[in-house]
Amino acid sequence: MQRVTSPCEYDISRKDAYTLSNYNNEVIKTMSSGRILTWKHTLFLILLLIIGIALTFPALYLLKRTQTVLTEETQSKAVDIAHTVSSFLEMDIGNYRKLSETESLTEKNELWDYYQKTNGLMQSIKKKADATFIYTIRYRDDQTLGYVLDGEDPETDLFSPHGSTDEMNSIELLAFQTEQPMASDVIRAPGWGLFLTGYSPIIDNRDGTMVGLVGVDYSADFLWERLKLITRILIISFGLITLVASIAIETLIIIADEKAHTDELTKLGNKRAFNRALKHLHSQATRYKRPYALLLLDIDLFKNINDEYGHPVGDKVLVAVAKAILYASDQEQFCFRYGGDEFAVLIPQAENMQALGVKRMIQEEVRNIIIPELGTQRFAVSIGSKVWNKESSIEDMISEADVNLYKEKRNSASSLS
Repeated sequence: MQRVTSPCEYDISRKDAYTLSNYNNEVIKTMSSGRILTWKHTLFLILLLIIGIALTFPALYLLKRTQTVLTEETQSKAVDIAHTVSSFLEMDIGNYRKLSETESLTEKNELWDYYQKTNGLMQSIKKKADATFIYTIRYRDDQTLGYVLDGEDPETDLFSPHGSTDEMNSIELLAFQTEQPMASDVIRAPGWGLFLTGYSPIIDNRDGTMVGLVGVDYSADFLWERLKLITRILIISFGLITLVASIAIETLIIIADEKAHTDELTKLGNKRAFNRALKHLHSQATRYKRPYALLLLDIDLFKNINDEYGHPVGDKVLVAVAKAILYASDQEQFCFRYGGDEFAVLIPQAENMQALGVKRMIQEEVRNIIIPELGTQRFAVSIGSKVWNKESSIEDMISEADVNLYKEKRNSASSLS
């Protein structure tokens, strides 16, 4: 298409055009930031909140379940290691029983080498098992236990020498009473800290008596560190799921909204979009006293084209006219298919002169349309315009533009050539 730009044809000065362009951009920016972006941001935050809340409960359940599983795994690990150590000690139960029943152990004692060697072995097992403490204890009374072996370095303050005593907790007492392997939850050991412990009885198979217990401690920090890592992974995973789901749903809603406001054939805004844009421009005009113009367009003799050439050709005419309107007005946000073969254009910051200039440009572009199926036949559009004034309501704008449109149709001698 060729645009006619003769100054005689279009009486719009450069200053007017500059002002119109600047204001159009301002209005578009205001509509985008004030309505579309705010709407999108609000929608996104609402979706983020709803999905976040919805996923919080399964996330908390999964976290709680993970904590339970980690606790059970650590308990099982502690008991298994304790059982391994007790099985090893039972292989030489004679020496261990003598060591357990000895009240005073010195370097001169015949069991000293056995004590040193076994402690060294327990240190090695403790290191490989990543345990906090490994030790063996014997029963003294319901409140007191005595240490026999300890997997700590004898040079450190954490080492419990043979014969030293400590307070017995309820789990240890229960293990002595039942002679069964068991594990505690995370409990506080006075003077030591928070631990989860696995116990295994040391049995003298010669007479079936219980000689003592093997204890394997895992610090609560060991459990919390593993749980902290999994918690971090869960937070990141659920956070990403929430974010992606919010973006996806927001995108679908926006696409659906755009489709709901877009004419499928011409890709212009539909009547719903027109009403929304008109309401916004009218509000801006009322508030800031900045007039705008409304153009209503109708394709002359369009029914004849449909009747003679069929609706597919009629659709091509509608699409071509829509492109001509876009090209002439240069404002995609303010061009609409009003219904059937009727179109509407909104012109921000426009007086009569600007409205007349846009009107003539649209008519010229439409006259330049060529549809191959129609040969040399040309088209014309009748256009009714209305410029806002402070007394105009939205209904007045549409009604008077529509009246002016049909006046032009009746008075016009335009026809398809």
